[in-house]
Amino acid sequence: MLVEEFLKDLEELIMNVLDSRTSLEELSGWIDQSRELLQDPLLDDADAREKLDQLIDYLKPTVELPKERALKRLTNALGMIERYRSWHFFAKPDPSQAKQLSLDIKSARGVGPRREKLLRKLEINSLRDLVFYFPRDYEDRRRVISLKDLLLGEKVTTRGKISSVEMKSVSGMKIVAAVLADGIHHVLLKWFNQEFIYRQLQTLKGKEVYVTGTVKKGMFGGLEIVNPEVELVENSSALEILPVYPLTEGMSQKEFRRIVRQNIDCVAIVQDELPLELTERRKLIDLAIALYGMHFPKTTYQLEKSRERLAYEELLYLQLAMLFSRHTLDSIGGVAKKIEGKLAQEFLKKLPFQLTNAQKRAHEEIRQDLRSTRPMSRLLQGDVGCGKTVVAQLAIIDNFEAGFQAAVMAPTSILATQHYRRMAPSFENLGIKTALLLGETNKGEKERIKRLLRSGELSVVIGTHTLIQEDVEFDNLGLVVIDEQHRFGVRQREALISKGAAVDTLVMTATPIPRTLALAVYGDLDLTIIDEMPPGRKDVKTILVSVTKIDQVFDFVRKEVEDGNQAFIVYPLIEESDKLQVKAATQMYEKLSNEVFKDLRVGLLHGRMSQQEKDAVMEKFARGDFDILVSTTVIEVGIDVPNATVMVIENPERFGLAQLHQLRGRIGRSDRQGYCFLVVGNVEEEALERLKYFASTKNGFEVAEYDMKLRGPGEILGLRQHGLPDLKVADLIRDKQLLFRAREDAEFVMKNLDRFKALIEKIEKIYGERLKLVKVG
Repeated sequence: MLVEEFLKDLEELIMNVLDSRTSLEELSGWIDQSRELLQDPLLDDADAREKLDQLIDYLKPTVELPKERALKRLTNALGMIERYRSWHFFAKPDPSQAKQLSLDIKSARGVGPRREKLLRKLEINSLRDLVFYFPRDYEDRRRVISLKDLLLGEKVTTRGKISSVEMKSVSGMKIVAAVLADGIHHVLLKWFNQEFIYRQLQTLKGKEVYVTGTVKKGMFGGLEIVNPEVELVENSSALEILPVYPLTEGMSQKEFRRIVRQNIDCVAIVQDELPLELTERRKLIDLAIALYGMHFPKTTYQLEKSRERLAYEELLYLQLAMLFSRHTLDSIGGVAKKIEGKLAQEFLKKLPFQLTNAQKRAHEEIRQDLRSTRPMSRLLQGDVGCGKTVVAQLAIIDNFEAGFQAAVMAPTSILATQHYRRMAPSFENLGIKTALLLGETNKGEKERIKRLLRSGELSVVIGTHTLIQEDVEFDNLGLVVIDEQHRFGVRQREALISKGAAVDTLVMTATPIPRTLALAVYGDLDLTIIDEMPPGRKDVKTILVSVTKIDQVFDFVRKEVEDGNQAFIVYPLIEESDKLQVKAATQMYEKLSNEVFKDLRVGLLHGRMSQQEKDAVMEKFARGDFDILVSTTVIEVGIDVPNATVMVIENPERFGLAQLHQLRGRIGRSDRQGYCFLVVGNVEEEALERLKYFASTKNGFEVAEYDMKLRGPGEILGLRQHGLPDLKVADLIRDKQLLFRAREDAEFVMKNLDRFKALIEKIEKIYGERLKLVKVG
């Protein structure tokens, strides 16, 4: 047992005694038992051992003391544990060995021309780059496992004597073998094509060594360790937590560690730019100690505290950038729109359904924003089919009533056309002139729409990125609605918003985003969530089936079509691949249309088609000209075909869960029952568990949270196009609570800007141009 594990468990037990969940006798017994198990290189330090003994001796008599005195002693012991950690758990840099971090990497200790070249390949051009080049993982070698306790498949550090060494040639390959023994047990060590190891091992013969590597089963059933690291026992640096870096060919871990170790003391002179007020509030460690601890932590406690310090800084800067950009936008000011609500009332009367409470709440929040002098920047988020579009229509109607124009931008022509068809008739009934502007709109019609927008005769335009072209001008743009906004680059969104003097922005997405991610990516937007589905909508039944039962699935599809419904059949690839054993849309379209469903109308849709071809196919499917649509994931976003009741997804393991949820959302969009079949072949257990979870879960936010844990947030949303920097240390899933704390502190800084001028200057320096971009989501 390591000292830090001992103290962590001891601290927990003391807290339990103070809360009357554990007795003093149990605590005393645990101390006696655990003390015997202590084995830690830290205890080679006489002072560390003495202080630990003092703590244990201080606690021992508590079992015999009066209760009040015993509890007082336990409370004091908690403070002693904290002090022990601060004295003995942190490795620190030596300021006397520090060089300027701005120095070129060729001036670093241990770096010659060859290493300089390799370091530059890793984009390490200065000492600063070197100390901020963090490990991707760590190997904890402090716990030494005896030879008798070695377990298959585990990476371990063990100890013994090298008793024999030999080298032989097998099929032109040089194999070096050595036996590591402790007098009773032994393990075979092997290296392939590393002749220099043979010479090194000869010098270690008969000496005590530490060996680190993964335990495997040998050819004849015994245990062996292949390509292990070997170090003399007298070399105390062997028993420590070692960093594992992402490296380039030609640079070994050992070599890179040596370079970092020779230069790590430079962190002693790094300038800490976080205000003391914030670091003390959050009990964060010193930056120099944190940087040292990221490379050579003395304990996992130091590593955790180092990560926390650096992750907090990244998240604070990110949240400050969000809030500062919003502050800048607010300072420009907006227009308080006069909305009576009569037009919206008229619109609502003609709807064939009642709004859900969540829709009413969302509309009210947006209306308050439109009436405010503060420009609206709101993210409207909700699961597939929750009714975001109706809420957006109400915002457009309110905006028109106040005397302003609106623009709706969608990522595809199909989606833009769908919005136009849904919105235009009800708008026209209210006297709101609406037009559709796409890339493929003919030249004459384009010119007419642009002329009407300039003159103000046209109140609403719905389109794709065509709306951001320079010659599209507005008379009085007051509201921009951006649908499925993560499909656009930040600059595209900014280009549209900049076409008005003080534009209110409503950003919509059906990609469920967990709150942590929403805060990180859209931290400058106010968040509205529609968390209620319209009544009468049935949950889609999701069924996991084996590929061996595909004929039965196709029989079910046929029955649904005969009942007047339509079906999607989705494949991960457009064409077959030699490397991937998965089905492809084009080949399966041929088979399905010519053999399986030859008497039915089958369409094909994929990403390599031109936009016009895609629109034509979707148009036909929506109109009911196709019974079945064979497709890749291009149908993932926004397409609304109420008649579609079946979704068959082959090789679903190839998709992320958020993507599968979007696909599933394409069906069951009426009062009819929807069915989603996930057709799997021979997949790994992990993939099967993921799909089982998906099949059992209807809630998009739960699916997204689960997906984020597995694949990371960047995979789901493509973070780069949000104008955000890469997070080197922070992890939006693991550091959820840290993000909330950073947000809280960023809000505190924004309320006290005069006290934190240096911090804001730092933000402007880091983000520069990005600050302008962040404000548009």
